[in-house]
Amino acid sequence: MSGEHRAGGGRFGAVLRQIGSVGIGLIVLGVASSAYLSISGRALGPAAFAPLGTLWILVNAAGPALFQPLEQELGRGIAHARAIGVGARSLLLRSGTLALALLGLVGIVLLAAHRPAADRLFDGDDVLVLALFLGLAGLAAEALCRGAFAGSGDFGRYGAQLGLDGVLRLVGSLGLWIAGSAVAGWYGLVLGLAPVLAVVLTVRGVGGAATAPGQPEAWGRLMRALALLTVGGLLQQFVINAPGVVAKLLATPAEQALAGTFISVLVLARMPLFLFTAIQAAFLPSLAALAARDDRAGFARQARGVMLAVAGMGLAGIAPVAVAGPQIVVLFYGDDFRTSRLILVVLALGSTFVMFGSALSQILISMRSYRSPLIGWSCGSAVFLVALLAPLDLEYRVGLAFLASTAVTSAVLAGGLTRRMRRPLNADDPALEESL
Repeated sequence: MSGEHRAGGGRFGAVLRQIGSVGIGLIVLGVASSAYLSISGRALGPAAFAPLGTLWILVNAAGPALFQPLEQELGRGIAHARAIGVGARSLLLRSGTLALALLGLVGIVLLAAHRPAADRLFDGDDVLVLALFLGLAGLAAEALCRGAFAGSGDFGRYGAQLGLDGVLRLVGSLGLWIAGSAVAGWYGLVLGLAPVLAVVLTVRGVGGAATAPGQPEAWGRLMRALALLTVGGLLQQFVINAPGVVAKLLATPAEQALAGTFISVLVLARMPLFLFTAIQAAFLPSLAALAARDDRAGFARQARGVMLAVAGMGLAGIAPVAVAGPQIVVLFYGDDFRTSRLILVVLALGSTFVMFGSALSQILISMRSYRSPLIGWSCGSAVFLVALLAPLDLEYRVGLAFLASTAVTSAVLAGGLTRRMRRPLNADDPALEESL
């Protein structure tokens, strides 16, 4: 066996161990989040659960869209710096400054629009608007921590933060349920405060390349990269999460319970996305390091591993709902939540394409290809809006629009990856040299 092959196998084994560390945290987060949703759904009922379900979707859509680019670029940049033997302190500090500025802007927008947001999205509950801001603040802090953890190879703390976030959700909602609370706002505050407390309990100085001095990060390059990633991320989160919000907005007064059921079923169908986070967290920095060295053989081997893992997770998500989906929904949420097997399969297929699209995006980003993900998710967003014109019942119209948009996105991104692989892996994105 050649030394190169042994080295490649060793790197792949290290990545698998990193996935294990993050995976344990994600399992805890996933199980605890499922319990949180189950407890709150049983405590509130379908109609009252709808605004809380909308909060869940918005936190898990806007948070990653706004702040995941920081995690991605931090993880990629620190791993790149480690691979070539330099530090990344400037990248860490400037990313933190941008996160604070963005969070301040979000706070101003929510303060100015809190009344219509509360009335239209949260059935008049102002507390859920506050919970939305707290949740986004927590996710901003988590993104910075996890980017530094991932880039520095500290996946133990990455996983610990994930798990603690989930445990705090579970403990808070269970306490409310035991106390007999049936107020959506209290359950929303639990969701918003959990990531804030998780950061407070896990943050401490990060070592290695993350805090070592190195070449100062250029503001222009960083902001252009983050702008491309943020716009692409917003479009990605639109494709992923718009179905739940659209179902709530399009529902007539007589369809409010149906919308609540659709949102809860959508959340359940997307549970495999939790597992994808483990792959993304470990593989993006690893692929970035391989790209920095232009190691095409190692890069291709790990990229194939990512896609095979995604296919396995997709199958694991589709099979149960195809066999016993309606029964699983009733078992999970209670007898008031009824849906069809077909809509569950449609949503599970759409979630699988989300994972394929997200994996392809991460592979492209690891090579500093920022425009291709933006183009792919733009196409998916356009398809979703057009597909909503189909003359179908609410849940089928929204569900099939979700499936069509995610399938198109995956196809466009696959084409973008094929084109990008024709260039050196460590070539920069020409967009970083252009004025946006």
